[in-house]
Amino acid sequence: MKQLAIVMNNDSLAAVLAQGHDYKRSLAGDELDEDGNVVNAVDRVVTNSTNEFMDAISDFFQSLPWVVYVVLAIVAAAFLAYLLYRRGVLGWGFSEQKVVAEDADDIYEIDIPGETDAALRAGDHAALVRLTYLSTLRRLDEAGRIEWRIHKTPTQFAREVRMKPFNDMTRHFLRVRYGKFPASRELYEQMLGWQEQVMKGGAS
Repeated sequence: MKQLAIVMNNDSLAAVLAQGHDYKRSLAGDELDEDGNVVNAVDRVVTNSTNEFMDAISDFFQSLPWVVYVVLAIVAAAFLAYLLYRRGVLGWGFSEQKVVAEDADDIYEIDIPGETDAALRAGDHAALVRLTYLSTLRRLDEAGRIEWRIHKTPTQFAREVRMKPFNDMTRHFLRVRYGKFPASRELYEQMLGWQEQVMKGGAS
C-alpha cells in the first residue's frame, strides 16, 4: 500500500507538471507579466484605479458643453492681458515705454501751478488729472522718495513708491493721459485725495 501511494503521488505530481501548473503564481496569489515576473496585486489595483480616474476625467471634459470652453478661453485671455498690463503693456494695445518716450512730461519744465489754474478755469478735467499726477511726482522726487528720470515710465515710479494710493493715481493717469479715457470732476478730486495719502505716507 505504501508503494502504491508513492506511485500515485508521483503520478499526481507528473500530471500537475504536465498541465504546466505554475507554482510561482499559486504561491504569490498574483498574476505574471509577459516576462514571467510576479505582478503585485496592490500594484494592479493602483494601476486599474488610476486608469479609471483618468477615464472619468476624460469623460467629464467630453460631457461639458462648448459654452464652458468659451468661458475658459475668455478667462485665460483676461488673465494673460492682466499679466501683460502688470509688465508695462497697456490694456489698450501699445507699449507704455514707447508712448511715454514719444510724449513724455518733464515735471521740472512744466508750470504746474499756472497750468492747474488755467485747467480749473476751463473745466479741463483731463489736464487736471495729468497735472495732479505730475505734481505728485515732483513732490516725491523733492522728498527723495523717487529718482526722477524723464525716460522712466509711470509704472516704474509706482514700483519705487509701492503704495496703493499711488498705484491708483498711476493707473488713472495712464488711462487719461495716454489712453484718452474721459476724466471727470470726481476723478480729479479722487486724484487729490490719493495725492494727500501718498504725501502723508498713507496705507501701502
